Amino acid sequence: HAGVKHDFSGYKETTLIRRLQRRMQVLQLDTVDDYIKRMKGDPDETASLFREVLIGVTEFFRDPDAFEALKTLAIRPMLAAKQPGDSVRVWVAGCSTGEEVYSIAILLKEVLSELNNPPILDIKIFATDIDTNALSFARTGRFQKTAAGLSPERLKRWFTQDGTDICALAEIREMCVFSAHSVIKDPPFSKLDLISCRNLLIYFDNELQGRVTRTFHFALKPGGTLFLGPSESIGRYGNFFTVLDKKHRILARQDAGRSMPPPFQLPGALTAGAPLPREPAISTPAISTPA
Repeated sequence: HAGVKHDFSGYKETTLIRRLQRRMQVLQLDTVDDYIKRMKGDPDETASLFREVLIGVTEFFRDPDAFEALKTLAIRPMLAAKQPGDSVRVWVAGCSTGEEVYSIAILLKEVLSELNNPPILDIKIFATDIDTNALSFARTGRFQKTAAGLSPERLKRWFTQDGTDICALAEIREMCVFSAHSVIKDPPFSKLDLISCRNLLIYFDNELQGRVTRTFHFALKPGGTLFLGPSESIGRYGNFFTVLDKKHRILARQDAGRSMPPPFQLPGALTAGAPLPREPAISTPAISTPA
């Protein structure tokens, strides 16, 4: 939509209908025509529908067994193979309010502490979403004390308490770079060790799921890990990934001897020598210190 500059045409129709119906119920409107008239006469309603379509359901270590499997099957071997000074690049796509981002930061720190002579690494977690309000919240690292998913041990080790809130320690907050970015239309990151995109693909139709899967394959290093939600799959592009854990949707990028179709919508005909889009330019924002 022109008002929010995001294209939801690749979302599943049933998802969009449910969200539209919810807004109509809130406004006590009976027909779609009535709702369209309301949108035309009230610019704020476009923003309200936009927020309604964004399903920001998340929590720390959502599906704890899946995070434990990720730690064992992907993060530990990846970090154990790193040399001092190496980079670790992670992308959390559709990060919402940031709980999953900090969960992965904690896993990285935990595994490093378990290694003998852990190397000093340059770790960056690129956390992206199209919801700028959620990103602003995530950037502070400040959550309700009752935040679900955190064990008492992790709560004590990685957070400080401030009244009724908990605040992520600077050592994990500073690993995370939050930025507005659309996995649908913006160029991806590259040379990534891990991509986590959980419970976002389920809202896309088959064509858009395929395009995003190709984007992830391009963005990952050979052998890099893709971490999906429990109800998600990569469909017809399964030959381009090795399944590390079927139940918990943990996969590794592989090259299957043939080229993955390009994920990008480049101007003109795509030729063998055509340049790929550049990685998004993201500068590290000022770290917000909780009051």
